[in-house]
Amino acid sequence: MNWNHYLLEEENPNHPYVDLGQLEGTVQGIYDLSQVPQKTKVLSLKMPLKKYKLTYSHYESIYENPNIEAIYLNEVNEEIMNLLKTLPNLKYLHIACLKQESIMDLSSLSHLEVLILSTITKLNNIDFLSGLKNLKTLYIRDFKNLYDLSPLSKLTSLQELHLSSGGMSGVGKPIKSVEPLSSLKELQYLFFVLAIENNDISPIFSLNKLKYLKLLPRYYQKDQLKLLQEKLPNTMIE
Repeated sequence: MNWNHYLLEEENPNHPYVDLGQLEGTVQGIYDLSQVPQKTKVLSLKMPLKKYKLTYSHYESIYENPNIEAIYLNEVNEEIMNLLKTLPNLKYLHIACLKQESIMDLSSLSHLEVLILSTITKLNNIDFLSGLKNLKTLYIRDFKNLYDLSPLSKLTSLQELHLSSGGMSGVGKPIKSVEPLSSLKELQYLFFVLAIENNDISPIFSLNKLKYLKLLPRYYQKDQLKLLQEKLPNTMIE
């Protein structure tokens, strides 16, 4: 599967909200993991509701499976991390509806290229992202307590970034600043529909590889749009 320019080239049918739906061919509902077909490429390991009293078993049976490229999760624990670290071709990780108050560092997932995070209600920071040196696409939607973007400055291989909450109204807590984004010199796609506490979008001006930019309408008012067009002449601003 080709994960390059996953957002820019609209590889997902639910673009730009790619956390909706799931990838074609997803294998799901198999709790005895020894029964997962060897050639599986996309696997859902979402934990079922507790009332069903179902749990996954035999994680070790899919350790080092070279075919698995994409995983869906709604919980991240040590057992799952031990599995993910062994998958040599894991490129895509989708974590949704996470209710944990903390999450393990993801830096051991050195092959990961696409990370999707959606409906994250209890985490207070994104420090767990800072070690993903080879990540190319990061999608974060409805991360309730997102405020400080500083860890993103370390993701210097990032080419695509989606940050949104509350739709185009920008409802929700403003983020502190977009200054950390100025370090993302390889960024080509930026979908940023969050309010900014200091209302300063100037750090975006240095992203001269941007091909696509989407901001809240409030940041296009007065002379802001004209200034963006001057600073980013090769960028499609929507």
